[in-house]
Amino acid sequence: VECIASGKWSSLEVTETFIRQIESVSSDINALVVSRFEQARCEAAAADQACSEGAVLGPLHGLPMTVKECFHVAGTAATLGLTARAGQLHQQDGIHVRRLRQAGAIILGKTNVPQLMLWHECDNPVFGRTCNPWDLERGPAGSTGGEAALLAAYGSPLGLGSDLGGSIRVPSHMCGIHGIKPTSGRLPR
Repeated sequence: VECIASGKWSSLEVTETFIRQIESVSSDINALVVSRFEQARCEAAAADQACSEGAVLGPLHGLPMTVKECFHVAGTAATLGLTARAGQLHQQDGIHVRRLRQAGAIILGKTNVPQLMLWHECDNPVFGRTCNPWDLERGPAGSTGGEAALLAAYGSPLGLGSDLGGSIRVPSHMCGIHGIKPTSGRLPR
């Protein structure tokens, strides 16, 4: 974010770098299951334009990132791995995604989850299995497994997950990254 704000890098350059990395690891790990690459490029260009005009969009100005598939992102479904929900597109962002965008973040896409987010194995009939980037024979755990795998594979600098019983913490541990569970009640459910 500091490099984007200083003009050292443009948001579009950073966004393109992460898109290329996602594309290079996707066939192996299957972590990003809903892409928004074209929209992200447009949003990054708009963030760069705002920056050139001296505007600051927020503390995440121009930062590309990913979110867990269960979160509502306008124009996408939140299937939770259920085939019956695959065609149910949301008209608006959920509160967490809306807050991230208000802070200046750019959503690259959505990451895989176990069906109904109930298992510690990141696999479902809609998107298939996510593999651990450090050992493709293993999984990243769940339910924020797709997010952890993509972050560990350098496909995103920041991700949004959810955690009730270890859903951020276990995949983070399995993929060798840091994950934080907010204090209960701190964020809206």
